[in-house]
Amino acid sequence: MPTSRSCDQCYAQKKKCQREKGLDKCIRCAHLAVDCSTARYSRPPGRPARSKLLGPAAEIQVWASQDRSPASRTPGSQSTEAQSLSPLSQSASTITVSEQEPLGIGHLNSPVSHGVQARLPDILQELGQNQQQITSAPEPTDEEFYELIDIFMIGPTFTKSFRQALNYSYLKAPHILRDMFSVMIRYMTSTSKPNTTAPAHAEIAGVAELLRKLQATEIANDNDALAVLVLGQSLAALDTFIVSTGSMLILRHSLYLAKPWYPQLAQVGFLDPVTVTPIFWELLECLIKRETPIIRPRIHRPHVVDRLFGLCVSLLPILYDLCEVSHEMKVQSQPESQKLNVIEQQVLEWSPDKSSLQSMPFTDSEIMLLRAQAAIYRSASLLLIHRLKYPLSCQDGIAVSYANDIMEEKDKILLYGGPDTKLQFGCFPLFLALLEIPLRPESLWKSLTRLSYCPACAEQFFAFHKYFWQRRWDGFKGSLFDLINDGPTFMAVP
Repeated sequence: MPTSRSCDQCYAQKKKCQREKGLDKCIRCAHLAVDCSTARYSRPPGRPARSKLLGPAAEIQVWASQDRSPASRTPGSQSTEAQSLSPLSQSASTITVSEQEPLGIGHLNSPVSHGVQARLPDILQELGQNQQQITSAPEPTDEEFYELIDIFMIGPTFTKSFRQALNYSYLKAPHILRDMFSVMIRYMTSTSKPNTTAPAHAEIAGVAELLRKLQATEIANDNDALAVLVLGQSLAALDTFIVSTGSMLILRHSLYLAKPWYPQLAQVGFLDPVTVTPIFWELLECLIKRETPIIRPRIHRPHVVDRLFGLCVSLLPILYDLCEVSHEMKVQSQPESQKLNVIEQQVLEWSPDKSSLQSMPFTDSEIMLLRAQAAIYRSASLLLIHRLKYPLSCQDGIAVSYANDIMEEKDKILLYGGPDTKLQFGCFPLFLALLEIPLRPESLWKSLTRLSYCPACAEQFFAFHKYFWQRRWDGFKGSLFDLINDGPTFMAVP
């Protein structure tokens, strides 16, 4: 008999919870294809208990978490799930090959190869439905999909290609990705409502379990490698939102595991939405930490427009070379390198391929954002090169001019785009600019993201920014990168 209590989703968003006789889900949850549960606790009477810290400095080290699984997981469920195929992957009308069959680049040039139809069953549809229901939940529309995970795309035009890549990755390795998608959907659903003040720490146990899965995964073929790339970047993103203590460790571990299969995966065009992102993200971290990235990017399609990095994909090889030269200078304690001048000239000559904008039906707003993003990443690259050449308080005028170029592009976007426009995936260049122009990052952050709360990674940068300017005002005249190494920990955010 259906419960008369409002479900957790409707209760959280203050919506009326309506149910139809004979259905285990309310009408709203069935339409959105999300879990319909009533697992929340009622507030106990009396004075609230005192809050407890979640760990040192109120952080959780998810790598070391001892909570081995969510409360809802039963003993042995992990081994049972790993040995069985999901109902989605068992559909003979959708897949005609084993999930473990390698990609086979000679045959795989489109998502319809290997018996996979162009219209794939949706991961959200399966994970959102009750497996005891006879009737499947309705397939989420692209609009609903974008509304749920819009923070992972520059604009809605990228929805179909990103959704397709995620579906394919899941269909080929459900034993690796099923739990990941469940955790991500729950997290994004719980944090997408307005006025969210804190991330959902209830998902920590699920994330910790997935981290153990990532550590224990052995890659047998390119399908597993693809799934590990998706798992690694998803876990890194969750860690960035919640605690930001091991995001880059997670991402680099997944890249290391998948590295032998990357040349093969990079040739498959429709997988770009999940293969470009982790490489570019790690590369940004290596730029500020002066390290060498794990994987050298292979650009087989120079006209790619990425869901996160837009028109900047063709800049990847240049930035990789910049990481190598910077690391070489760091190890050998060289103040400057002739190679650095060559790379600087390459960045100066680089410009995004505007013809790429014809590859997809982008809106005017998306085109404006894509062009602005390319411009600020170019300026940020030149700013980094300048700071590799000169310490702080030396040639500051040139550094400030690059920073001003970045800020002016941001101002133009906010001026012409309207109050709801967000310069997503411009965080890295803008944060670099704030190390040359003493503005408060807290006020700038709201113009960069659609998140309804301030994630842990932003709080970390705020702390570093405060430390950085205190040192500069105290007369520090050394290298920017010395302060990055010695100051409060923060990570590169795309």
